Amino acid sequence: MDRHVCEAGILPIRFDHDGQVLNVGREQRLFTTVQRIALAARDGGCRFPGCDRPPSWCEAHHIDEWARDGGRTDVADGILLCRHHHLLIHNNRWRIKRDRATYFLIPPRERDPNQTPIPMPPKSLALADLQRRRRAG
Repeated sequence: MDRHVCEAGILPIRFDHDGQVLNVGREQRLFTTVQRIALAARDGGCRFPGCDRPPSWCEAHHIDEWARDGGRTDVADGILLCRHHHLLIHNNRWRIKRDRATYFLIPPRERDPNQTPIPMPPKSLALADLQRRRRAG
C-alpha cells in the first residue's frame, strides 16, 4: 500500500474531530513540506476573509509568532495566508486567534476599538465534505 501511495503521488491525511490534521507536526522554525500539504488540505487557500488565493499562492503563518511569542511550528498553530494578507497581518498589528479548530482574525484597535473577532472559515472542499458527513451521520 505505501509503495502505491508513493508511486501515485497521493499522501493520505487524517483529520481529527476538530478538523485538525494529525501526525505531521514538528518543532522547528519553518513549516515542512508535509506540514504545508496538510495546511493546504485543511485551509484550501488563503483564510483571510474574502480572499480567493489558492494554497499554491500562500505562505504558512505562525498564529503565535515563532520568535516574538515562542510560537510552535505545528499544523494547528499555522494557517495559510497569501503574501498580501501575510504582510498585512505582520505590518499592521492584526492577529489571529484559535479556539480549537476555529480561527479568528483580530483587527487592530485603531480599526475596531472592540477588536471584534472575524471568522476565518476554511475553503477546503475535503474538510467541508468531512464535516458534512459527520453532521449527517
